[in-house]
Amino acid sequence: MQKTKRFTRKSIFIMLFVALAVVAAVVVFARPTTSDAAETPALQTAKVRMGDLVVTASGAGTIVPSAQMELGFRASGVLTELNVAVGDGVEAAQVLARLEENIQAEADFQALFTPLGVAQAEGAVAAAQVALDDAPETLMYLISPDVYYYEVKLAEAQTLLDSLNADPAATDDARAEAQKNLDQAAINLTAAQSRYIYEYLPAYFTYTWVDEETREIMTAVIPPTDADITLARTNIESAKVNLQDALAALEIVKAGPEALTAPLTALGPQMAKLEQARLAVEATRLSAPFDGTVISLDAIIGQAVGTSPIMTIATTEKLMVRFYLDETDIDKVAVGNRVTFMFDAYPDQPVDGEVVIVEPSLQVVDGTPVIVVWASLPTETGLNLLSGMTVDAEVIAGESLQTLIVPVQALRELAPGSYAVFLVGAGGQLTMTPVSVGLRDFANAEILSGVKVGDVVSTGTVETK
Repeated sequence: MQKTKRFTRKSIFIMLFVALAVVAAVVVFARPTTSDAAETPALQTAKVRMGDLVVTASGAGTIVPSAQMELGFRASGVLTELNVAVGDGVEAAQVLARLEENIQAEADFQALFTPLGVAQAEGAVAAAQVALDDAPETLMYLISPDVYYYEVKLAEAQTLLDSLNADPAATDDARAEAQKNLDQAAINLTAAQSRYIYEYLPAYFTYTWVDEETREIMTAVIPPTDADITLARTNIESAKVNLQDALAALEIVKAGPEALTAPLTALGPQMAKLEQARLAVEATRLSAPFDGTVISLDAIIGQAVGTSPIMTIATTEKLMVRFYLDETDIDKVAVGNRVTFMFDAYPDQPVDGEVVIVEPSLQVVDGTPVIVVWASLPTETGLNLLSGMTVDAEVIAGESLQTLIVPVQALRELAPGSYAVFLVGAGGQLTMTPVSVGLRDFANAEILSGVKVGDVVSTGTVETK
């Protein structure tokens, strides 16, 4: 009886051991290997959301005046008048300084507009009119009064016809009548030229002389040369120009000194006289070219000066910012782009401006090629801004507010400029969907079409550890 009992306990232990071994084997063989686990990726996703996307480019620069000019006299002399000091505000055309020679130059200039000056200008007009009246006499003698008369008539008829042809309101009858007059004038001129050859030249250009060798009396018709006739015609045109010149000068003199503040473009004898007087004044005085402030001055009264600059004028109200961007940002800057400025002197008070110039060539600053950009500043900023202040600039290359946004990792480029995303469906199923992409920065992209808010997109996979 005892023997049977011992056998039973032993059998139980053996059966338990075998069962445990079987369980262990099942656990070992059912566990995945390390390589199998590595082949099963975990999907990384993101939701399409609404947000703001702003693309910018940052740079640094300084405040500069929108206009700055160094001023110097056009002639040498002694400085006898100095009306400004450094820091003084000036207005356009304000006289800043004069040379000693300016006294006489101003007197000569003002004399042009006195009653005597006006009378002299009127006399010049009268003389020019007499010269024009006399100028045709030489030509008429050379080509005959008959030919000259019909040349004038032909020119008048041609001018009338040209004006009618250019006038859309002119009638066909008027044009036909003008053409008839032109044709008749041409016929009359041809007849006059014939009389000139056969009648006028023999009557007025027959010369008689004694031959030095044979002592024989010689007679011949010697017509005027082409050069003589051309010179006579030129003298008439010159007389016309001189009369126009004298009339223009008289008009300026009658108008007063205010009419002679800019260079004269049409110059004849009388206009040249006025321009010379104007230049004499301008060469011996300095006037402000624009509203601004004197920022430098290097002269004192009594000093002999040449033509080198003695002062600098700069605008202080219309300031600009000149700043630099990395050349890789060339696609982010254009005229008209908004710029946000931060000043070292006012770190918590940003000011908005606008790009007005992008220089067409790169410059090298500290060994680095950069884009040079000029931007305007608003007239009223509430800040005391000075030329030379340091500025940080952020160009707004593009912005979309409350637009659809996805991480850039979600984009799959199908072709240059063509993109798609993988929409994640139920059970992790992926569906490729083409999308239109707008603005992009380093993190997000604007989606113009193809998805909606709340859609889940794949942004890639990561390995589990």
